Amino acid sequence: MSGCSRSKMFHILFSIGLIFLFSLWNTKAVFAQEKSKETNSFYVHAVIPQNQVDINKSYFDLKMLPEEEQELQVKLVNPEDAPISVSVSAINATTTEEGMIDYTLKGVKDKSLKYPFESLIKVLETNISLQPYETKIARFHLKMPKEKYDGVIIGGLRFTKNLLESETKNKDVTINQRFHYVVGVVLNETDTSVLPDYEMDSVKVAKSKQGKKMSVIHAIRNKNAAISKKMNLKFEIRKKGEETPLIKLEKEALEMAPDSVMDFPVPIKRQLQPGKYNSKTLINQEGKKWTFENEFEITREQAKQINEENKETKVVSKVPIWLILVIVLLALLVLIQGYILWRKKKQN
Repeated sequence: MSGCSRSKMFHILFSIGLIFLFSLWNTKAVFAQEKSKETNSFYVHAVIPQNQVDINKSYFDLKMLPEEEQELQVKLVNPEDAPISVSVSAINATTTEEGMIDYTLKGVKDKSLKYPFESLIKVLETNISLQPYETKIARFHLKMPKEKYDGVIIGGLRFTKNLLESETKNKDVTINQRFHYVVGVVLNETDTSVLPDYEMDSVKVAKSKQGKKMSVIHAIRNKNAAISKKMNLKFEIRKKGEETPLIKLEKEALEMAPDSVMDFPVPIKRQLQPGKYNSKTLINQEGKKWTFENEFEITREQAKQINEENKETKVVSKVPIWLILVIVLLALLVLIQGYILWRKKKQN
């Protein structure tokens, strides 16, 4: 085969390789776009009452009196051309293990919470159907506690789109396309300033809720009726009787709901032996500090799980096989072309 023919053949193969690579890449991008396609089809808007503390806020921020009763209203809008139904619930504010205020788990309350939001409000209609382009009002009956209190009570009004019968049969749709809104509610009666205050409820070894990895779980309680913001944490974990920390971790800008517990996990990313350990926790918030030192134990069974999770493993490539093959093919073609050009230059 002449040099010209070889060069022409190389350009053809090179072009085919590029087209093949681009087509596979483009197909992958289209699938990702379809999977993340937005499926929600309703909107909510709080109807702000006259006793709103700050009218610029989109949630309820209400000044109340002891035993005062009030109806709260939230507007639901269906802007689509298909009917939908929305389930409605009221939920206490809790704190996630990541340090965020959450309105997901109904019925959860800490022992420090004297007045749970769920006990003060009644959902007048728990399921609301909306025809195409229809607007309705969700109503809630609020009754404040008999006793006067300082600080805040917070909760959430949760609106969840109900799945169609065809969607409930599809597990992926159920997990990925369940859509909801939460309208926050903040209730206060006095102007007395209440600041967060913390205590360590417990320190133990267990699997984290999200990552499902063995961790040292620090149950930190915000025991006051105050929203905690800009909370910075620092952890040091040592073998009992030793000075050198085995594990260090720092986290910044966390939040906590009033009268709630945060089960904060410090991941164990190294092998450890059974025995007693000490954890030192420092909380720093707007110039004020809290320090806690707690002893905990790692059992033989827990140490076995920890060491199994942290044993050395071979790194598995996440690059698709087809992409590796295409790259190798293109590299070979480039080498062949380089060799052909070198031969032609040498002959001339």
